[in-house]
Amino acid sequence: MPSSSSSWQLTLLGPPRLVDGRGNVVRCEGKVLALLAYLALEGAAPRSRVAGLLWPDTVEGSARNNLVHLLRRTAKGYEADLVQAGETLSLAEFVQVDVHGERGPGELLEGATWPDLPEFTDWLLAWRGRLDSERTSAWRAQAQALEDDGSYDEALSVTRRLREVDSLSEDALRREMRLLYLLGNAAEALGVYEAAATALHETLGTQPLPETRQLARDIGRSAEVRASASGETPLPVSVARPPTLVGRADAWAKMEAAWANGQGIVLTGEPGVGKTRLALDFLGAHGGGMRFEGRPGDAGLLYATHARTYRQVLDAYPDLALEPWVRDELTRILPYLGGHPAPIENEEQKLRFWQAKVESLGAAIARGLRYLVFDDVQFMDVASVEAGGFVFANLGWGRPDAPYRTIHIFRKGELDETKAAMLEMMVAAQLVVLVDVDPLGSDAVEELVRQLDLPGGGQVARELGQFTGGNPLLLLETARSLHETHARTGELPDVLPLPDKATTVIASRLARLSPSALHAARAAAVLESDFDLEIVAQTLGAPLLDTASAWEELERAHIVRGSRFEHDLVAEAVRRGLPSAVRRLLHRSAARTLAGLGAQPGRVARHWREGGDARSAAPWFVKAGQEAVRAFREREADTYFREAQRAFEEAGLVDEAARLRA
Repeated sequence: MPSSSSSWQLTLLGPPRLVDGRGNVVRCEGKVLALLAYLALEGAAPRSRVAGLLWPDTVEGSARNNLVHLLRRTAKGYEADLVQAGETLSLAEFVQVDVHGERGPGELLEGATWPDLPEFTDWLLAWRGRLDSERTSAWRAQAQALEDDGSYDEALSVTRRLREVDSLSEDALRREMRLLYLLGNAAEALGVYEAAATALHETLGTQPLPETRQLARDIGRSAEVRASASGETPLPVSVARPPTLVGRADAWAKMEAAWANGQGIVLTGEPGVGKTRLALDFLGAHGGGMRFEGRPGDAGLLYATHARTYRQVLDAYPDLALEPWVRDELTRILPYLGGHPAPIENEEQKLRFWQAKVESLGAAIARGLRYLVFDDVQFMDVASVEAGGFVFANLGWGRPDAPYRTIHIFRKGELDETKAAMLEMMVAAQLVVLVDVDPLGSDAVEELVRQLDLPGGGQVARELGQFTGGNPLLLLETARSLHETHARTGELPDVLPLPDKATTVIASRLARLSPSALHAARAAAVLESDFDLEIVAQTLGAPLLDTASAWEELERAHIVRGSRFEHDLVAEAVRRGLPSAVRRLLHRSAARTLAGLGAQPGRVARHWREGGDARSAAPWFVKAGQEAVRAFREREADTYFREAQRAFEEAGLVDEAARLRA
């Protein structure tokens, strides 16, 4: 009989399914399914109770005897004791049940009926109602948290799951409309509204609530749409996100041609030129998709980008039917999956790990993940990039009949040698089309200024175009600064305070923040990526609620959105303005915080080094090197061990440095 190491999987949400410890789907229906489902949901139960449910018209003695025979047939048929039998019955520990984890969509025991078991049927109906209530409450909270975090794609995925269960919920309808608008899909948001209005009329003979109708009117005229739990912003919505894209017709045409040919699209341009906005608007015009990204601090770590990417995929598709070995391999980058993979010792084992990524992403594509944006490739770690090339090569990348499309984005001139070589190879093979995103021309600048509600018209546009070089981010940051400083009078100064680069105008906006908000921004900038309010508060040594209040101020000022900066250049401006002593102090505090949270050793080591503490950094670099060895990443291991040697030498620990050289 199997132990807990050979897990069986019992799926109760949606069509029921039982998978044995070898990954085979086995037959499970009738009273066997009823028995397993009851024990899975209720826990341990007396024999008499179970026997009465399954044989309601039989005297208790005979019913209990029937139960004994059922248990024997089940154990013999499955060659496993799925039920622990004593005076009470319980499900074996090695049987994993989907309702005990993160619950995806699907009706409880969908399609299964027991017309001869009326009491069991009543029990099932009650549990269906209970699970629906629990799931919808959890999904509402999850969608709210994701929206507050600025993770609009993921929030939209959860909201749509909620509407599948409760299609008449206007709260969920309004959230879906709002999220679509914030993602740049105003037309789709209005289409969702029209479909829901029709369904309400046909089903209930009524029309949407006044607030729902008002939201539709607001979206129709691109008026302000507030995220439900965010603080009010002093800036017009046009400054937060201009309603329409300008000056990108040529780039859009090239993207459409590549899309039709099945080729990947690669956007490149200077920082702040509008690459991400172009990609997301293009994605919205084609039905939407998911955005993944590299973040500052990923480079040099082990699969940091892919850990974030595959967490997003599994969060969006929590009920993917993945083989046990796939989940076990993915545990290498997603420890919460609970597997126990052995260290990677050769190329074959590394490719098995990469193949698990192929299987999981392929399963998500089969479930409807069609369009993918990969932003800020220049920040991605090499291990993730190399594995990503393998994944897409095995998923038919670049073929016209491929069931998905991709857009990659990077800053011009900022790819390392490995990424630049891969890009050159893919362009030569016509797998991808490289599209340059240039600064805006004078006509486009004038149109953008008109959208930003700045007085002065053409004269302001000419001045802005001259001083910003047509860089949209610098235009927007200047507009935000002008709105913040001159909102009360409604008039612009005679001479516009136009800087020559975005970081300068961002710095002027940072100077208007309260001290607590500036401290929070500085801590987040030092942490770089994968932080939340709790981590920022711990790094500052500040009360969580005080940090939350400061964060709300940063969101109102459009410095941050959720748990990330509005733009990489904003974070760079914050870091650039850090006094040296404060920067080192925050790095050391970040190292202690991240070490306590189990972050990658390489990330902890970097913070100790940047904090000026070589003695503390050295052992963490050693740990990072050992981790790289276990991941069969020789290049990263060599780099980490050299960093460790250097840190030991700087700390005066020459014996430890010598041992590493040996």
